[in-house]
Amino acid sequence: MKDNWRDQQTRQTRRPRRLEEVSSAEIGFPVVWVLVGALAGLLVIGLIGLGVVNILRKQAITPTPEVIPGLAPTQPIVEATTTTAPSAPNVTPTLPPVVTLEPTATPIPTATPVPTVPTELAKGGYAQVIGTEGFGVSLRAGPGTNNARLDVAPEESVVLILDGPRADENQEDIVWWFVRGPNGTEGWAAQNFLKPTLPPGTAQSTPGAEETTPETGQNNN
Repeated sequence: MKDNWRDQQTRQTRRPRRLEEVSSAEIGFPVVWVLVGALAGLLVIGLIGLGVVNILRKQAITPTPEVIPGLAPTQPIVEATTTTAPSAPNVTPTLPPVVTLEPTATPIPTATPVPTVPTELAKGGYAQVIGTEGFGVSLRAGPGTNNARLDVAPEESVVLILDGPRADENQEDIVWWFVRGPNGTEGWAAQNFLKPTLPPGTAQSTPGAEETTPETGQNNN
């Protein structure tokens, strides 16, 4: 009897707890999901509202272009209306006239004139030493055989005439010319041993016959 009474007591005490646990479990489960769903809905509604506000702000605010100092503001671009350009008339191209060039005549080369040998001795001209039997002509300090011999111009050499003619200082029958020899020495040379010629580098004349002084009949240059 005591055991049956204890079983009944334990059954009576245990049943209300199970009922309370089942009722609390049935009540707590849907409440949590309702709260979660409500929070999710609020979140979605907030995001949608934020997007709408941003779109309205972009449409209401027009950006103003920044002004750079030193640059003129650009004019607004106006879209040009599409107009049909008039078609160009068909123009036939004209060809330029054909120009015929006349053949140019080839110039005939002219012959280079051959320099002629002068016939007389003259100041500024040239003379060739001749008739000295290979000894050459003496270049003296003055127009006379009594003056010192400065240099000797070799046979067939060419001298430049600087001055003259000049009579002999000793009254001899000799004409003197002041010349510059091949070595650059300047002095008086007897005319008897000088022959007119062309400048060096041009055609030279053939040496003439020997000439002697009228007084001695010898090659006294």
